[in-house]
Amino acid sequence: MEETTHTPETAAPAPYAAGTGSVPVTPDRAAFDRMGYRERLALKREDPAGYAALRGRD
Repeated sequence: MEETTHTPETAAPAPYAAGTGSVPVTPDRAAFDRMGYRERLALKREDPAGYAALRGRD
């Protein structure tokens, strides 16, 4: 029997580190505050107007 080893090229990233949707699709201000850098960047690319609205609120 062959031993299987995972290399960085074949191993999937951990779900908590991959930015795979820990925040709702239409975030509110509280969700926006909890977002990490990658999630905010993805939101900015996908919905620039929504990002600006959430970022502009104080």
